[in-house]
Amino acid sequence: MRILVFGATGGTGRNVVERALAAGHDVVAVARKPESIAAKERLTVLKGDVLDAASLPPAFEGVDAVVSCIGPASNSNPGTLLSEGTKNMLLACAKSGVKRFVFESGMICSDGSELSFFGGFAVSVFRRIFPKLYADKIIAESSVTASSRDWVIVRPPALAHKPFTGKYTAGPRAKIFPGNALSHADCADCLLRAATEPAWVKQIVNVGR
Repeated sequence: MRILVFGATGGTGRNVVERALAAGHDVVAVARKPESIAAKERLTVLKGDVLDAASLPPAFEGVDAVVSCIGPASNSNPGTLLSEGTKNMLLACAKSGVKRFVFESGMICSDGSELSFFGGFAVSVFRRIFPKLYADKIIAESSVTASSRDWVIVRPPALAHKPFTGKYTAGPRAKIFPGNALSHADCADCLLRAATEPAWVKQIVNVGR
């Protein structure tokens, strides 16, 4: 497969690129500062910005799946990176004919109905702490679910710079605890699975412990 990764310089995005290459995929990584990504075999690095729709089309040529790991620099003041950036990526997908779109969102968007009482309470606390982040993610998710792509939304809990374990739970309405941090590497593994798993098409997948 040829996989296009946005947010490739972030904690999760870097791991998606590494795991995709290790699995034998060709990878296209888009970044505002492409010089920050080291050259590797089967990796194409392009300059682009999800908030600049005109900069995106060249990256989509020959792509089989898109994995979005974009995220704001500040959770308190996220701006419209997720909402506007996601709309631009989906538009580019439609114009280029790319069907599979995987979007890294967050458990903050869950209504808590699939979680334990304490899990649902944790989600409500996160929403009160980061209301702007929640609002922007919800708009982004709405754009994804309204699209005609073969989309998958992946909702991890808080993420941490920890080693890959492969020991996590993932699936639609999976009962995880949002207060347990997941490694970027494990989240990346789930996102890569979402790019190929047919049972997850047009599903919201929880990933965590």
